[in-house]
Amino acid sequence: MKKETIKEYTVLYQYLLLLKKPTYIFLIQVLQHISPATWWEDFIQPVLQRENKENFKYLDFSDLLNVFKANWEKIFSYLDKNYRKYKYDEEYKLVNKVHQIRTIVAHANEVDMSSRIFVNSLSHLLDFAKLVKAEEQLVYKLEMDWMKYQQNLPAESGRPSKEGQFKEAILSVIENKVLLKAISCETLPPDMKLSIDRTLLRLKSMRTLDEIIGFFNGAIRSDRGMTVQQSLSKNGLFGFADIQEEINAIYDKSQGKPKN
Repeated sequence: MKKETIKEYTVLYQYLLLLKKPTYIFLIQVLQHISPATWWEDFIQPVLQRENKENFKYLDFSDLLNVFKANWEKIFSYLDKNYRKYKYDEEYKLVNKVHQIRTIVAHANEVDMSSRIFVNSLSHLLDFAKLVKAEEQLVYKLEMDWMKYQQNLPAESGRPSKEGQFKEAILSVIENKVLLKAISCETLPPDMKLSIDRTLLRLKSMRTLDEIIGFFNGAIRSDRGMTVQQSLSKNGLFGFADIQEEINAIYDKSQGKPKN
């Protein structure tokens, strides 16, 4: 791995470590306001059970993001009421992007990192630091690093590849028609929300359309996939099976296949 790539991964890793504490504090403060008497039982214990962790202090940054996601509807309602008008979908997408960064850093390799991905990651971490009300010193340092590396970026090389465009089209349909609707549903169990979220994270980590379409169709046929589909349908929501035709049509188009 190139020295520059190692440095980029190191910088992102250090910022993820620095963001753990403010994220922890932010979540605890908000959840205690939402449910003063039972916040632990209502919001923390379910995540501990799902992650097989004995104590909340052992949760890593990824686990904290899962606490965020599992309780996002309630967190959003509180923030919307007490702070400002949050852009619901955009805020959730931001948390998801930070989760992607953590995944990329945890599985560091040369293929998944570039100077532009690095700069975009710093930008997302900066926005996240503001969301969780991190200390001004950390926000300032992130901002300065983002500006420094942004100025050193090479000129845009043009539009994304055709495969990249089709990949983004598929992921956008899944995110907007399934994930974001599921997250905002009060009656959908948290474990179902996290199942969908984790599947999307897995899909986003895949490099080729063939990987994505194979995993997507496989998820529909799996036992867990059918359980999630039933739960979504019960709550009047779209699942993967409901958008399968649309997703496969995008894939077929990418392969130059004519419409039926």
